[in-house]
Amino acid sequence: MAFFEYQAKDSEGKIITDQIEANDQSSALALLSNKGYLITSINEKKEEAQVLEADLNLFNRRVSAESISTFLIQLSIMIKCGVSLAEALQSLEHGETNPLFKECLEDLRSRVYNGASFSEALSHHLDIFDKFTVAMVRVGETGGVLEQVLIKLAASSKRRIALKGQILGALAYPCILLLVASIVLIVLMGFAVPRFADLFAKAGLELPLATKILISVSNFVSNNWIAVIVGFVLIVILFIYYAVTENGRNTLGEFSLKIPVFKEVTKRYFVVQISESMGLLLQAGVPLRELLVAIENTITLPTPKNTVQKMKEYIDQGSNLKAALENDPIFPPMAQKLIETGETTGTMDSMFNEIATYYDEQLNAAIKATLSVLEPCLIVVMAVLVGFIMIAVFIPLFKMSFIRPK
Repeated sequence: MAFFEYQAKDSEGKIITDQIEANDQSSALALLSNKGYLITSINEKKEEAQVLEADLNLFNRRVSAESISTFLIQLSIMIKCGVSLAEALQSLEHGETNPLFKECLEDLRSRVYNGASFSEALSHHLDIFDKFTVAMVRVGETGGVLEQVLIKLAASSKRRIALKGQILGALAYPCILLLVASIVLIVLMGFAVPRFADLFAKAGLELPLATKILISVSNFVSNNWIAVIVGFVLIVILFIYYAVTENGRNTLGEFSLKIPVFKEVTKRYFVVQISESMGLLLQAGVPLRELLVAIENTITLPTPKNTVQKMKEYIDQGSNLKAALENDPIFPPMAQKLIETGETTGTMDSMFNEIATYYDEQLNAAIKATLSVLEPCLIVVMAVLVGFIMIAVFIPLFKMSFIRPK
């Protein structure tokens, strides 16, 4: 595949300057002709220019959640005003300044022009648009409510941005505390303790077990301090890399559901996610079973995924959601009662929105409560480690004070 820069006129006589990806120039001309363009010039993009552009893109390889939210809002407005999807994508592409996102929008426009559905085009860019967005757009296209779904997705995206920022902000202090403690321990073990070890060796003292252990660890760190630092950094990087993969998120998520201090945060997060999605799609007029299938496809964590699957199975059997959620590990009794009321009164969309709003506040409270427990725990761990070092060092020093010089 190669890129071809072209200049053309559309059906309204407007001059368009852009680029297109194709196997060869003939294929590029055919693709452009199918769009109704009158080609005035076309040239293959030089490989050097493509490499340079790729190098420049390395400095801007991320598309922010704010950009995606703005894109969804603008797209919904343009569709609401009667602009076709392909034309809306073309307009947004021309106004985009992020090279990576511009390239994505160009591909979306090209696929839609060639007859692909919007959700199918989005599915080729899961590095930018998550599975939830793709599934919701697919449901919106099927139900003929794409405009409403896009508006709701934009609102949902804003809430998720705010929630993510809050969680990251709340975790900043414990992470900095842990990082500083690790650096201090490495410095102590690598540079301070060895000097005390030399002092004890010259004095010929019989060292206690704690001091022997400390000196052994210190000798290893001081003799291999570069390897220790590199290993520490690699462990942090590998953990972060694993945590952002799907398997890593699932493992850590299921683990958090078993740890009391993290359990409530994880449960409330998924109550908010599922309820917000349910309210969003119900308000857009999507049938209950279709939206459950869409939500099921966006959740990878086994426990909440089983909750949605059970809801879908009960609906297929002609039962209700309240029965499906009895003894559920995710939805608490209060949420179950509100869902039952919504089913009885025919106001499930507003009830799910109320649940999402209420448990969003509860999630914030759970995060603060978790941090109020986590921070003292980290301080206690640091105090124990520092206390161990002090005891291991000061016991021999105390013995040395009783040794009379010969």
